[in-house]
Amino acid sequence: MELLMVSGAIREVVSEWAAARGLDAACAELANPAELAPQLASAVRGRVEPADLGDPWAHLHQAGFLRLMGVFDPAELDATPEAFFPIPSCPGTITGRAAMLAIIGLLELEAVSYGSENSGELFVNLVTLPGEGVFADKSRKSMHGHTDAVSFPVRGYRSASFPNIAPSPDAVCLAALRNPDGVPTIVMPVPALVAALTPDHVAELKTRQFSVRSQKTFITGTKRVLGEELVEVDVEVLLETGEGTWIRYSHSSVDTLGEDSEAAVEALNAACAGAATHVVLQPGDLLILSNRTALHGRAEVGGDPGGTSRWLMRGYGLKTQELTEAQRYAGSPHILYP
Repeated sequence: MELLMVSGAIREVVSEWAAARGLDAACAELANPAELAPQLASAVRGRVEPADLGDPWAHLHQAGFLRLMGVFDPAELDATPEAFFPIPSCPGTITGRAAMLAIIGLLELEAVSYGSENSGELFVNLVTLPGEGVFADKSRKSMHGHTDAVSFPVRGYRSASFPNIAPSPDAVCLAALRNPDGVPTIVMPVPALVAALTPDHVAELKTRQFSVRSQKTFITGTKRVLGEELVEVDVEVLLETGEGTWIRYSHSSVDTLGEDSEAAVEALNAACAGAATHVVLQPGDLLILSNRTALHGRAEVGGDPGGTSRWLMRGYGLKTQELTEAQRYAGSPHILYP
């Protein structure tokens, strides 16, 4: 996959798409990602030679992440928001969201959200939050390596407690609008992690013996939908699948059940430092993270909220061919259960 050529094609397609419609019309199309994502992806494919495009999903899966530089114009931005949502409707956020849908379409994924996180918003702001409390503190601190929606099963698996829970996302997409302090996103691909572990530690991490709790942004929502906080027991951290070795992990949400499993998790945490790639996103960049074959985190953000402080947008992508109707919300096709 020739990233420079793909990045240039996405920028051209998104710029032309945005220029041909006003803000209201663009927002209306963004609200229908099932149509817009494949439309934009098709236009990008028309501008890239097949040999240069390759298989984007295989490329992401193998590398653990894709950085596409300068794929949208972060122009005419409002002040950085002070909440996860809504996304302000201004030219920079319009083109950023369209660029995310273009790469989600190229990966042959569907843009999705979850009803139990951020009220099911398709795109959210990753920003420094004002005030005190868990979320405000977390928005400033560094983040350890994790996969998103870790308490939800990976694709191809079902929750033992609630079989209608949809899978966690296959991909996490980040669009950079502002990053004045150069805060890096940190990516830890699975092959590098496994290479740093002993065979015994790998075997422990592949054993169904771990307990997984919901991450903070999902706790209130899963309690509201399910009637209780979601806790899954007897799950693996490393999973052997038909698509290779996948990982399901969060430093703060995965609990061990014995000395050997605890030692394996400690070794995994130690391996993260040596496996880490630091990616400093510039305004207009996209970072697509595999939620199956890499962990991701970030350095400390700090700073004051609002103004021209750090501002990323986030979206999710998932292969949805095997989803059942019970794993979606009726009338909201991109919102998944719970």
